Amino acid sequence: MSPKRIKPAPRWPKGAVVLFWSLLLLCATETAQPAHAGKGPEKEVSRRPSGYPWHRGIIATVFWIGTDWAPQSPSGNFRSSWDAHWVRHYGGEDSPEARAGLLPGTHAATLNPFYVALPFNDLAHPGLARRWVPWNDSEAPDGKSRCQGRWVEIEGPNGKRIFAQWMDAGPFVTDDAAYVFGNQRPRASAGIDVSPAVKEYLGLRGRDKVNWRFVDRRDVPPGPWITYLEEAILYQAIKAKDGAPSEQASFPSARAGRKRSHHRKSGPR
Repeated sequence: MSPKRIKPAPRWPKGAVVLFWSLLLLCATETAQPAHAGKGPEKEVSRRPSGYPWHRGIIATVFWIGTDWAPQSPSGNFRSSWDAHWVRHYGGEDSPEARAGLLPGTHAATLNPFYVALPFNDLAHPGLARRWVPWNDSEAPDGKSRCQGRWVEIEGPNGKRIFAQWMDAGPFVTDDAAYVFGNQRPRASAGIDVSPAVKEYLGLRGRDKVNWRFVDRRDVPPGPWITYLEEAILYQAIKAKDGAPSEQASFPSARAGRKRSHHRKSGPR
């Protein structure tokens, strides 16, 4: 008996093969996309929930390192509540009129340009601090502020969020612990001061209402608030190595970085 001949498998037309693999690739791509893909940009949020409550509908005013005078800072901001040489440590004035994107346009920032003031000074009011500050006696040596440098998350009127460091006490008062750490409304007309970088990033106009809360450092996501803080630390090291005494010291690398920042997407203007 002769062996049974096996019929060869039918050949698909070349065009059909191409179409089959194209459809297969498309299905795999769509399956890999997140559920919100194609629905526009999502609102920025912190990567992990914070255990601190939100303060909502708080009027924000703008201040800056080196402010000569402002109603909420009648003595100026050449020094902060916790830094007697604030301007020098920042490298110069953080004027909102001389900007290079989110950064000062006249010098390399040697502190984080994303900073705020809240109306409480733990060093001036130690009794209130012991009663109200939730992290009191935990992270700073005696004689140093346990509030300076703390991170806050701020949500602007359009829902955009930013992270900044608490670097001064104000506006207007420095003992409003029941508001800063509790659930009371601020005693003053404004409850938070924000830096020019925060103002620009959130698109604030002067006395907008914002929401804010404390966040732990581990909950702060990547963003310009981290990038520029790291750059500031680098510039501090360069300045210390060079022994530069001037508050207006600047560096070529800093100028180059600020020039590029004009093209960065930094939120609504």
